[in-house]
Formats: sequence, structure tokens, C-alpha cells
Amino acid sequence: MVRTLNWVSAARSLADGLRASGDISSRSVYKAVASTPRHASVPTHFDNSGGVPTLWQRRTEEEGVRWLEPIYSNTSLVTELGLAEAVDAGWHRVPVSSSTQPSLTARMLEDLGIEPEDDVLDAGLGTGYQAALILKLVAGPDRLTACDISGTDAARDRLEALGHHPRIIEADATSWRWQRQFDKIIFSFGLPYVTDSIRTALAPGGRLIANVFGPMSAGLVLLEARSDGTLSGRFTEDGGTVMHARREAGAVRAEPGERSGGTSGIPVEDFDNYHLKFLLSARLPGLDLQYGTEEGRPVRRLLLPDGRWGEVTYRAGHGAAGSYQDQGLWAVVEETWAWWVAHAKPSWDQFGLTVGPDGRHTLWHRSPDGDSWDVPTAHLG
Repeated sequence: MVRTLNWVSAARSLADGLRASGDISSRSVYKAVASTPRHASVPTHFDNSGGVPTLWQRRTEEEGVRWLEPIYSNTSLVTELGLAEAVDAGWHRVPVSSSTQPSLTARMLEDLGIEPEDDVLDAGLGTGYQAALILKLVAGPDRLTACDISGTDAARDRLEALGHHPRIIEADATSWRWQRQFDKIIFSFGLPYVTDSIRTALAPGGRLIANVFGPMSAGLVLLEARSDGTLSGRFTEDGGTVMHARREAGAVRAEPGERSGGTSGIPVEDFDNYHLKFLLSARLPGLDLQYGTEEGRPVRRLLLPDGRWGEVTYRAGHGAAGSYQDQGLWAVVEETWAWWVAHAKPSWDQFGLTVGPDGRHTLWHRSPDGDSWDVPTAHLG
């Protein structure tokens, strides 16, 4: 079936499209994408068919083009649903694993600048597709270590079927005690923060790329390691959204407590701005945003993992009414928004992050000597 559908032509077309869009700039990454069968890593994926709750439909090789075409498009593919509930037309459940959008994977590989002699850590093995690409960039399988919290046997089998035999570890990459250092580290899942295990795994002069400050943020940071153990670098222009670390999936939120009230000057369009959400996520790690309506009026609710919350209801002609369970939370939100507006609403690529040898995270604007904020991480461990 796959041979009939000509995956080679499809993979080359995907690589051509990513080069035309600027996501691929090097010959090495182009060749890797053009020569790697993505379908071998995604034997099954799920299509979003809409509805509330979302209806997911399984796609397999037996469906031919309906299965293959999305695989060789610039699309993130849902590959696993959490405790899926079967219904007549498909499944209901929240996605827990995916194959990252190829353009994002390509940009991350380009930013890392992987060389043949680099030792690379692929943190978040997933389907194995990203590992297969990396193996086209390094000198041999001993140069790649891949890690995931579960599901590594299936990915290992798929890679071995392609003739690849990297070192694969089933563990949480954020807490595993690495016995070696790596020149390049790539995370295909979102990090709440950079743990000491990760920081010390990066060799001096090495680079790490990851989405940080989820679940609300799409900030993608490229960090370089110094000899003293400090990591520092800037957020990339394009950003990128990935699945959150699966160890976070079981988090339970507290029930909302008593509410206080007030007014808010934050326009709804600012609440919906990716770059403000990025900054709020750095100031309030673990922050999530819920969208809703109340009697036809837009509502934006912010939630923290410990149960604190705050929300704004927008009333036409009457401004915004704010209510919150914790005044301190809302004070940080208003303060952050006011700073952002006063500085011409900077995008996330105007910010950088430094992680010190003591684990302290500092977000800075324009340069490490500019405006900066400590990023609280203790409660995320």
C-alpha cells in the first residue's frame, strides 16, 4: 500500500515545502526530511472531527491516502488518546501524545546546528520520527541517546525496522541522573522549567532547545551552556507549541475558593495575545487560560496548579469586571500587563532566559542587564 502511494515523493515534497517556507535552511536537514519515511513512525493517528467533546477518528494504513497524506503534510498528528472512550463514530478523550509538526521539528534542528560528531539527547522520543531525522545528521547511532517516559518499545521497533539502533532509555528525562554530557539536547515536550538534571547534562558550549513555561506559553528558547554550569539564551522568533510533559497529566486542581472583585483594564484582545500569555506564563509558572462566555459576554479565566484563579468578564460599554480567588495572583497579572503595554507590547523573541548553577531562573528583556524577573520554580518540582 505505502509503496503504491509513493512515500519517497511525498517526503521530498514535504522537504521542498519546508525549505520554501524558510523552516529548512541547511542541506543536511533537507536531506534528512526528504529521505526519512515519517509514516514508518506513525502507523496510526487520529483526526479531529470536531464536536463537544471532540470526536477523534482513527486513521490506519488500510485507509490509504486518508492516512498517508496528513503524515506528509506540515501537520502535528495526534498519536495517542488518554483512556479513550469508544463511541459509534470514533473516540472521545484528550490527546496525550503526538508527532510534532514537521516545520517546528525542522526549525529546532536548524537552531541546534547538529554536527556529525555531536553527542545528542532526544528527550521525548515519542513516535521515533525526530530520532530518525537526527540519526541522518550524526556520524552513527552511538551519537544519539533517546529518552521517553513510556512507549519506548514501539519506537525502538520502528527505528530498528529502518536500520537504526540508538541508545534508548525509558525514563523521565527531566529527573534521570545522566552519566554523560551532551553537545545538543532537544525537547519535543514542554518543560515547566529546566531541572538540574537537564542543566548538568549539557556540555560546556553545548546547546539546548525547548518549549518552556507551559501549558499556556509557546515560547521556544535556545540555551547555551557555559563552563560554570550556567545556561543562557534567547527565545526564538517563531516559537512553537508541543505536548506538555506527560508527568504533568495527572495534576489535580483545587476547587475555587471565595471570590473577591474589582475592575480590570486589560482588553480581551491583549488576553488573547500570544506574547502577553508568554510573559504571564513566565511570571506565574503552570498558568493556564480558559476561554468562555457568561450570558453572551466573553470570559477569560486564569488558573494555577495550586487552585488559585482569577477571571475577567467583558461587558459591552461597561468595561471589564475582574474577580479572583487570590488578590496576589491578580496583582501580578495587572502589573505584568502594564509593563508589557508600557514597553510597546514586546514579542517573546525580545526576551531571554538564564538558568544559574544554583538553578535560579531569570527571564530578561533585551539583554541580561535589562529588566528582569525571577521565575519561581520551587513548587513545580
